[in-house]
Amino acid sequence: MDTKSPADFTNHDEWISYVRENIPAAGQPYALACGRTELFKSFYEVRQRTFPVEFAQKLERVETLGEPGRTSELESLNRRIFANLTESLSDQAQSKVIAADAVIPASPSRRTQQLLDHLTARNPNFALWIAYKNVMKADFDAHGWDDYLCAELGPESSDDIAFTCGMAELDRLLLYFRDRNLPLPRHFFEHCCSLHYLRGPERMLQTRDLLNILTAEIEACTSA
Repeated sequence: MDTKSPADFTNHDEWISYVRENIPAAGQPYALACGRTELFKSFYEVRQRTFPVEFAQKLERVETLGEPGRTSELESLNRRIFANLTESLSDQAQSKVIAADAVIPASPSRRTQQLLDHLTARNPNFALWIAYKNVMKADFDAHGWDDYLCAELGPESSDDIAFTCGMAELDRLLLYFRDRNLPLPRHFFEHCCSLHYLRGPERMLQTRDLLNILTAEIEACTSA
């Protein structure tokens, strides 16, 4: 396979186009999975952290496999790497806020509002939903929302449209938690903060997992 990676392109869309145009269809899923692996490895580098040896060894073994097992194994490894990154980010965040929380412990409601503010400021797809919601206020219309997304993102951007719809659902669930002062699940804040860095199938897989986690928590609370 060609040695180019997402780092060789100015944005993710160029990388996707390159894969679609230059790599045979049978090899594209593996190429895209490799791109996500490289993205995760770059997260370690910019944070001056060593890529875990166990992941490096697993990656070497995966590269010796044939299809379809190779792509499946790499996707599984990517999920493990992402979970490890989230754990690290969580530990760092906890160490930064522990002193402040010791003086004035953040309530669950305040913590959820902090997450909402962070997503609005850092996650472009979440911010797109917030902008539309603020304009429409009580006059939300599902059909109008679909038209708005197609106009803003382009009708061919099905992945971005699906992710932005997921962010709208995430907002509604987080507001439920905030308004009832319910604590978010462990590491949920850090998982959400990392979502918009992902691309491809990984992004929606993680998004659906998080939405399901919040929905299950709500169902547990209402049935208690």
